[in-house]
Amino acid sequence: MELDSTIQVSSDNLQSQHFDAIIAVSGYESRCTYLVNKINTDDIPIKIVLALNDKRDLFSRKINDDRFKDLDFKFLDVPLYDSAIHHKLLDEICESHDGLLLNILVDYSAMPKVWYNSIINYFMEIEEDFTDVNIWFSYSPSEYTKAHSNSSNKYFDEDIPVMKKGKSIMLFLGLGYEKGNTEELAKLLNAQTTFAYYADPAIDERFVKDVLENNHNLLKKIDHDNVISYPIQDLNSINTALTESCINLRIENQIVLAPIGPKPFTLMCFILSARYPDIKIWKVKRKGDAPIYDRKAHGELLVYKLIYTSLEVDYDS
Repeated sequence: MELDSTIQVSSDNLQSQHFDAIIAVSGYESRCTYLVNKINTDDIPIKIVLALNDKRDLFSRKINDDRFKDLDFKFLDVPLYDSAIHHKLLDEICESHDGLLLNILVDYSAMPKVWYNSIINYFMEIEEDFTDVNIWFSYSPSEYTKAHSNSSNKYFDEDIPVMKKGKSIMLFLGLGYEKGNTEELAKLLNAQTTFAYYADPAIDERFVKDVLENNHNLLKKIDHDNVISYPIQDLNSINTALTESCINLRIENQIVLAPIGPKPFTLMCFILSARYPDIKIWKVKRKGDAPIYDRKAHGELLVYKLIYTSLEVDYDS
């Protein structure tokens, strides 16, 4: 199938939309159940919760598990970096659906990056099973929590994407608010040109302050015009800014996206790479334990709709 278009939709739209399936996550973050507490899931035929197989006694995990059980979700225990489970899960959803239009709601608020990237790419790879597939990615922004002071990149996987010979490397960094993360990544890649993106306005202005302070050394080395802010609540503007920056530069250069910052920015990076496979994603992951935060939901849901189409469906089958 082809990823035909994308658009941000109001969270109110979820109340009236029929979904054939919903995929959520149960982990230790309080916001794991925010979406399912905001909408009515009774009429959704397939309800799956991906249950992280670690830290089961931390923060809100038991409360989250109990809530999903009350709502009759089917539990699937999943290792943190396992992406294979999503192909099996999505195969089952597709096989159990007998219509030509499929609507799936995905709450990626507490998902590891590899999980929602796997979901995006799955529908790029399937054949003409449907005329249209709509994936509604829902994100629950979190309250401000102060960043851990000791977050070193020595815990990160250094699996740098393979580069094309003869092309200059352009690195597009999505800045996080933890100190040191993006600076060492930039050193590892040693790109000829680096762009830095950060959320401003953010859900809380303290996030902006931390991003600028904790990335100060890196930002000093980047051309002022290459430091770009985006409003976190305007997903269309993030997508537009990234696409306009990369689409022409990719002809003469090797583009590498390294999203460390907020998950909505990461989602836009994955969408861009799915559309243009020559744009590489640096799928950075920690070798050790990441800092632990209890993310509590704050503000309106941010919902982004991906519309996949197939032009070669056999309507007589």
